[in-house]
Amino acid sequence: MKKYIFLILPIFLYASSFSKLINSVDKNLLIKSKNEQTKALQSMLNAKKAKNYPSLDIHLNTTRLQDVPTTMLHLPGFGNPLPMGTRTNINADLSVTYPLFTGFAISTSIEKAKLEVVKSSLETTELKRELYLKIATLYAKIFTADKAIEATKEAKAAIEDSYKKAKSMYDNGLINISNLYKIEAQKFDIESKLITLNEQKENLINNLQYLTNIKTDPKILPAIKINIDQSSLIKTALTNREDIKVLKTKLKIDDQDISLVESKKYPQIFLVGAIKKQGDDFNLNGNGYTNANQSYIGATISWNIFDGNEKKSERESVIYKKNAELLYLSDYQNSVKKTLKNAILALGSLKFREKAISKEVLSSKSYYDLTKGRFNNGLASADELSRSIADLATVKAKLQEIKASIFLQKCQISLLCGTRFFIKSVI
Repeated sequence: MKKYIFLILPIFLYASSFSKLINSVDKNLLIKSKNEQTKALQSMLNAKKAKNYPSLDIHLNTTRLQDVPTTMLHLPGFGNPLPMGTRTNINADLSVTYPLFTGFAISTSIEKAKLEVVKSSLETTELKRELYLKIATLYAKIFTADKAIEATKEAKAAIEDSYKKAKSMYDNGLINISNLYKIEAQKFDIESKLITLNEQKENLINNLQYLTNIKTDPKILPAIKINIDQSSLIKTALTNREDIKVLKTKLKIDDQDISLVESKKYPQIFLVGAIKKQGDDFNLNGNGYTNANQSYIGATISWNIFDGNEKKSERESVIYKKNAELLYLSDYQNSVKKTLKNAILALGSLKFREKAISKEVLSSKSYYDLTKGRFNNGLASADELSRSIADLATVKAKLQEIKASIFLQKCQISLLCGTRFFIKSVI
């Protein structure tokens, strides 16, 4: 029983590794960078919301005049200048400004800022979707390289076994030296291929580690659970794809931009007020000439009545921009449909090729066994034996490559339907 447990355990370990790689994306530096951008937009949203509240300001102004302010009264008996103030003047006030009406500019800017946060969050998820595809691609390539190495090692073992037998036959004068050289040449070719495959695999592992900060060497392919129903998948893609949601959010932002332009048609009304004191020292008890208490309350209204059609041109510009994005969204959705349909067709083709190559493996294995037996009995040349070994290794590697392609194609289809759909398919 323990024997079977040890055989099964690595399968579970490697099966969970793909999920671990997918989950590691949250720690990717690009994702962290994008999250910081979203936080920045959230802070900007809070700044926009603050515009709805009164603004309180404290002012302190002190001046020291070179001369005492005076005035001349052109009346009999008043020939000398009369003082009108003091050289030292200090003003302090606590003022409040409240936006009573801004033509809906503040509420519109808040809604636009909210949409910017949503768009940034969706862009982060879309970036994850792109990283998931890169991870799946590298995972499949590493698996393919590993299986090619495995098949090549089997071929190496077979060629070494054949070489030993050929050497024995040559020593007994049953074959000539050329047959031995052919097997040696094939052996060196296999060893060279093995070195190249190991180098390629290590490069792929390093690339995957760069994305995930995890070093892994997959031995099996995890199951991807998707129901290949074309109409259902297309509907899911158009509803859940983050990049499509980003485009739709941009259209909503355009609506807010139009509203912002429209808000300029209305007057801007602000309530103002202040508790204000002044004097010739910091007691602020007046200067003997004007009131110490200069507090006030009031309102300001500003209304642009002519701007040379600036607002009209701005509105047209935003509308054209929205129309362009509407057309782009429509084309983008059609592209998503087309890509998904082609991906489903490609998956069907890969599955058919898998069946064909599986038969080819059986055929190559049978031919190798036959050729090996004939060679041992002096009925086949070393060239035939070498070719049968190489062909068997090639077709075995090709079968595993097709399996990896099927895995990757399923990942692509699920990712074409959105990040959430992909996560449910693999985890």
